[in-house]
Parts: sequence; structure tokens; C-alpha cells
Amino acid sequence: MPGWIRDVAAFNPVNWSLEAARAALLARPDWTGLAVHGGWLLALAALMVWLSTYSFRAYQKST
Repeated sequence: MPGWIRDVAAFNPVNWSLEAARAALLARPDWTGLAVHGGWLLALAALMVWLSTYSFRAYQKST
């Protein structure tokens, strides 16, 4: 694939989940790759939960 698409895919959470799934389904699982991609997904999910809670509370205070 072209370099610019590879760069975009490196920051795509869907690609992170696919890489984690592929790492888990290998005959000899790549636990390091699974932990790295899974960790990034977990961190992103925690950030989104915090952001949505913050936004919802801000909205409630404004009404």
C-alpha cells in the first residue's frame, strides 16, 4: 500500500482492533502486539467515556 495510506492506518482505531484480532488468532499468538493494540484501544475508550461524561455534564449545567 502507498506510504500515506499506511500512515493514516497507523492512527485508525479500526485498524488497531484488526491488528489485535490477527495477533490473537495466530497459531502462536503475538502477545506483545495484542497488548499494544489492545492498550491503545482501551486508552481511547477511556478517553471517549471521560469526554462524553464531561460534555453531558456541561450540557446539563447550561440548561
